[in-house]
Amino acid sequence: EAMKQLTQLLPEDLRKELYELWEEYESQSSAEARFVKQLDQCEMILQASEYEDLEDRPGRLQDFYDSTAGKFSHPEIVQLVSELEAERNAKIAAA
Repeated sequence: EAMKQLTQLLPEDLRKELYELWEEYESQSSAEARFVKQLDQCEMILQASEYEDLEDRPGRLQDFYDSTAGKFSHPEIVQLVSELEAERNAKIAAA
């Protein structure tokens, strides 16, 4: 419903296309939708990492990492997340 409101001022064809893409993302019905979902979750933990670094409090935002555990399957994203977690674990160990 919110997506319909957000797109109501767009031309009908564009509104329909955006709504269909949103539905595809929400239902995770395509490889592209699953990839974008994983990117979204990856971005969340990247942001958590940035906040921990800015505050110099490694490990403080563990809940964000826990909420994404086991949710990555795309090889490049798995590699990126593994590298991020290794860096983070080193910072936690050094703290």
